[in-house]
Amino acid sequence: MLEFDIKKIEKIIHYGFKNKDNLKTAFTHSSYANEHNIKSNQRLEYLGDSILNFVVAEYLYNNFDVEEGQMSKWRSKMVNSDNLANIIETLGLDKYIMLGKSFGKNEPAKSIKEDLFESLVGAIYIDSSIEKAKRFIFRFIDIKKSVKKKDVDYKSLLQEEVQKVKGANLVYFTYEVPRQPGNFCAEIYINDIFVARSNSTTKKQAQIDCAKLALSEKAKLKQIIKGE
Repeated sequence: MLEFDIKKIEKIIHYGFKNKDNLKTAFTHSSYANEHNIKSNQRLEYLGDSILNFVVAEYLYNNFDVEEGQMSKWRSKMVNSDNLANIIETLGLDKYIMLGKSFGKNEPAKSIKEDLFESLVGAIYIDSSIEKAKRFIFRFIDIKKSVKKKDVDYKSLLQEEVQKVKGANLVYFTYEVPRQPGNFCAEIYINDIFVARSNSTTKKQAQIDCAKLALSEKAKLKQIIKGE
């Protein structure tokens, strides 16, 4: 652990704390807190986790017209332990985490680094505002870069829509187009009713394109799923 350097840390995170104790607490692991009878970052981590999930979810909701299932996958990808721990490591902030003697010279676990990122979100919110917390999050989590249209799993999204109605049945009928080698056609039937058709150079892509086409006509799709 490096000597706790408030000015250096504030420069790294691009935020100056009004109450420096909030910053120190964010870096205080429960093992260190118990040894020194001070506050740990557990409460800040709890608050920051909730804020982080809300901020990312709000951004996805306002900027991408996709179903709930896809937004959940994107959010999970951005706020998971690996990503948050990697941010902390890249910034070099893990060297300032205050750990108890039981850790010796061992490096903080991934979960501890993740907790630090969430604790910083909570600490900035407590020290200032939700807007400053958002600024911190968006500085280190590039949502636009993380979210790619090709990541949309149209087949899963369509399956989720069908499963909302008990007994609804989804079937893909895929075949190579006669006299057109390498050209495949996929057709989707829901409750034995034709929904969409699409062609591509592979069976997989034909099915993906077909699912995307089916989802593009939401009103018609919902009527067929409900059997109306």
